[in-house]
Amino acid sequence: MSAHFKAVNWNRQKFIYDGVVLTGTVLFLALFAATSLLLQPTITVETILIRGLGITALVLLHVILCIGPLCRLDPRFLPLLYNRRHLGVLMCVLALGHATFAIIQFHALGDQPPLVSLLTGTGDVRQLSRFPYELLGLAALIILWTMAATSHDFWLALLSAATWKALHMLVYVAYVLLLGHVALGAMQADASPILAIGLGLGALLVFGLQVAAGLRERPGDVPHSSDTAGWVDVGSASDLPEGRARTASLGVERVAVVRHAGGISCVSNVCRHQGGPLGEGRVVDGCLTCPWHGYQYIPESGMSPPPFTEKIATYRVRIEAGRILVHETPNAPGTPVQPALLPPLVDRGAEERGTSEAEAFYIGYVGRSRRTVARFVRPRLVLMLPLLAGIAVAAAAAGGPLGAGTFEYGVTRTFEGRIVEAPFPALAVRGAGNADPGWSYSLLVGRGKHGPGPDVAGLDGQTVRLIGTLIHRDASTMIEIAARPQRMAEGAEAPDSAVDLGPITLTGEVVDGKCHLGVMVPGEGPTHRACAVRCISGGLPAIFVAHDAGGQSFRFLLVDSKGQPVGRRVFDVVAQPLRISGRAFRRGNLLYLAADTSTYERLP
Repeated sequence: MSAHFKAVNWNRQKFIYDGVVLTGTVLFLALFAATSLLLQPTITVETILIRGLGITALVLLHVILCIGPLCRLDPRFLPLLYNRRHLGVLMCVLALGHATFAIIQFHALGDQPPLVSLLTGTGDVRQLSRFPYELLGLAALIILWTMAATSHDFWLALLSAATWKALHMLVYVAYVLLLGHVALGAMQADASPILAIGLGLGALLVFGLQVAAGLRERPGDVPHSSDTAGWVDVGSASDLPEGRARTASLGVERVAVVRHAGGISCVSNVCRHQGGPLGEGRVVDGCLTCPWHGYQYIPESGMSPPPFTEKIATYRVRIEAGRILVHETPNAPGTPVQPALLPPLVDRGAEERGTSEAEAFYIGYVGRSRRTVARFVRPRLVLMLPLLAGIAVAAAAAGGPLGAGTFEYGVTRTFEGRIVEAPFPALAVRGAGNADPGWSYSLLVGRGKHGPGPDVAGLDGQTVRLIGTLIHRDASTMIEIAARPQRMAEGAEAPDSAVDLGPITLTGEVVDGKCHLGVMVPGEGPTHRACAVRCISGGLPAIFVAHDAGGQSFRFLLVDSKGQPVGRRVFDVVAQPLRISGRAFRRGNLLYLAADTSTYERLP
């Protein structure tokens, strides 16, 4: 490797290119975060990062996919093509950040390894409302990571240009997978239609530009007349300026016809680097130079100048009556061919016509035409600023609904009360500091996606002092225990027992209590399904959230007909619209719903 590859030499163009991209990325994320906080003050930092990194990566992917066809439609966009791989690597880093925070948020700190949890989620491929859209994102991320990891020219040379190009064409597969990932995730989260409209417009732009570029190039694939000996007329010699190339079609293959040093040569149109169009290049220092990244080939032999070893096919050329004739049979790559000599009379007008600013040649590391390039690129970058700002604001506004819970992360308090272990561990407090003389209950949980476990074992009925973090939503409270509670003196009065409220039928969805009450915003809906499953599996209480006609929420702790927590028996119905008929009970500020899980009725 060290004999053929060295660190990329940074230059002014690279610094400007990457500086503009990084600055734009940071500003986009900052605007997204500020808008999210303004519109949804209860949103958590983790949710902002998950959404912000994801939408930024998606926008950057759209930019990457649009650069190629834009360059085919107008070569003045070529400065954006140079170093496009930098955009791809940055986009992959953002996507990895999005995936990392999402996996930590939804799958880590549970009773299974995060990746196992991700791959064994409770989705159902037969229903769009339960489709495991996370797997679509994972598949797309694997493709994007593979492309980023093989972006260096070492891999291009090792794999061969054709294989490398085919591998990197998988970006379109990744794009389609990401469209499905975002669309299904947004649909399941009941997000604003703004996101769906934006996705549709983005896809229309990407594929519309591809179609437009294809239609633009299609006439060039129609060959000129040819004779029975295999010679193809590719145009007039006088129309090809000195030091220029032109793309021509031989019917099956495209070739680059080059005018240099008083002669006409013909080589393959495909650059060995990344398949760039050599017919759109120019002769620089005696070599035909690819407009994409500056790879060079000697027109007469198709060989790259030493010490480089790339080589392309050459073709026989002759001039008859001022017309350029190319034989359709290629020579082996690197085969020298005598150029077809031109008559002394040269059409100077054609040369002058070929030097217009519209055809200004650009290679990223070549300083020529810098002013022309700047005059074309800068106004278009300025026009993109309000567009990107609008996308950031719209994306922040398009997020799904958030709950109003609070998790006092990093803040611990001291609590005193009576431990109640069944059916769910709770801390009972007499009066709870208000005018109500009855008992108030705060559910007890452990760190992460776990119940309190051994921290409360054997303490049933004991008065304790404990240190923990408060989680609350409306009148419902929960405490995340930081250490095993300390026993205090026995209390004279036992907490009250549950009161039977009678039969009841409710519709709603199953969530895990900890995230729903405030640890995660939002802590409900299909997008939170995998996290809720891990939380319930780890011993956190399953809660049934029902709504009345006025939109008010009621939270019922789920138990079976024997009063035992339903636990893992509700895995298949988490975040699924349900109707449950059972008996309701009240104990202080807690509501319970007792019913056999086999009687839960799924709703459309």
